[in-house]
Amino acid sequence: MQAYRYARLSWVAALACLVALVYWPSTLFLLSEKWLNTAETTYTHGWLILVVCIALVVRSRRELAAVPVNPSRFAVLALALAITVWLVAYRASIEGLAVPLQPLIFWLAVTAAFGWAVGLVLLFPVAYFYFAVNVWYGAPLQDLTVVVMRGVLALTGPPALIDGAVIHIPNGTFVIEEGCSGLHFMIVGLAVAALYGEQRHDRWPVRLRQLALMAGLALLANWVRVYTVIEAGYLTDMQSYLVRVSHYGFGWCVFAATLVVFFWLAPLLGREPPDPAGAPAPAGAPLGREHPTGLVIVVALLVGLPLLTWAIRASRPAPALAQPAASLNPQSPWHPALLDVRSPWLPVFGGADALQRRAFGTTADQTVEVLGVAYRSQRQGAELVGETSSLTGARLQTRAERVITSTAGPFRETEVSDQTGARSLIWWRYQVDGRNLVRPFTQQLWYGLDSLVRQPPAGLIALRTACRGDCASARSTLEEFVTHSGMR
Repeated sequence: MQAYRYARLSWVAALACLVALVYWPSTLFLLSEKWLNTAETTYTHGWLILVVCIALVVRSRRELAAVPVNPSRFAVLALALAITVWLVAYRASIEGLAVPLQPLIFWLAVTAAFGWAVGLVLLFPVAYFYFAVNVWYGAPLQDLTVVVMRGVLALTGPPALIDGAVIHIPNGTFVIEEGCSGLHFMIVGLAVAALYGEQRHDRWPVRLRQLALMAGLALLANWVRVYTVIEAGYLTDMQSYLVRVSHYGFGWCVFAATLVVFFWLAPLLGREPPDPAGAPAPAGAPLGREHPTGLVIVVALLVGLPLLTWAIRASRPAPALAQPAASLNPQSPWHPALLDVRSPWLPVFGGADALQRRAFGTTADQTVEVLGVAYRSQRQGAELVGETSSLTGARLQTRAERVITSTAGPFRETEVSDQTGARSLIWWRYQVDGRNLVRPFTQQLWYGLDSLVRQPPAGLIALRTACRGDCASARSTLEEFVTHSGMR
């Protein structure tokens, strides 16, 4: 009986390991970029969340052994769809979609193989794992922190001038960055509250009140931290330990105090009795004797769909690398010109297979800088849209952006300025397998879909010219250039 009790648990663990291995890019991103990232500590608690999830699953081993197995066809279809979306997101390097899909794929795999009763038992542990996944964003909390500091400092001082997220006090300046939003405290606090309600088997109305209480306490703890650091900087002429060294540890001390308050107040929110226990579900037979077909289908989907797309892509030879800048041959009055080595336009595209810079001019002293970027295959760290890529570079600042229509089709127009305030216009668009695209997410999505069955080349072409007075003349210059260049 003891061996039978762990039989289904062993298969659930095997499916978890299979999903982690087959969809390894998401596993690696979560480990290296989030859980082990000590420079950005928002998800460094991920290891603890994983341990809690494993403990929750092990604790439910009796329920797993008791519920009957009834493989779900609907879950099989949902699993196939989730895997396909993951493949598209992976090929498109959209980690914000691919990584959160991985736990869902595991849960659908278990549900498809064993049925909704087993899936329901594992629903909370899988949902709890999302406290360790990059689905949380701190921008709203950052904006709220700035609003609260504006009000509190107006009431208590010191006198402060707040410009966006920058707070100027008489003897120093503080920046409320996204890391100061309190997102880490919020995630950990909600995880504690969710586990508290689960351990007590509270009903959802009580759990929601517990989560709301913890969310309010986490916000308050972060605001106390930020306000205290600003006051310490003002009173010590910016020499306080909290200002010079670190205020993060102080934040955790404040948060620890809020946890004490939470555990004191949470029992006062009420406790509704759990549902009365019904008749125990019949214990199923050992897995090998009851519906092995469901498990076989699930494993075939988990492994087969990625292998199928890889085989189809490998069977098609990679096309020649596109050279969007080299193919330009504008007609008179435009002619090749020397590239200005002092240009503030220094675009960066990590891992690009080709990056070309050219310049063209006219006798009327019009000049257009041309950038061409090409990738044989996009991947994490080598992509048109990502943290390692920047069209404007470090010396230009974006002022405005819109989509415009020209004789050569649509472009995305970006107005930029350099450190001296001089403005210029950049017209740019992506090229994926010969298709022009002007929206970053559309480019990623189209590339991801196309790369399921082929190896599409991807690139970008950009044109820059200086504004003289207003930017209407620069816009006319770019329009004239694309007209004479034969771009389509």
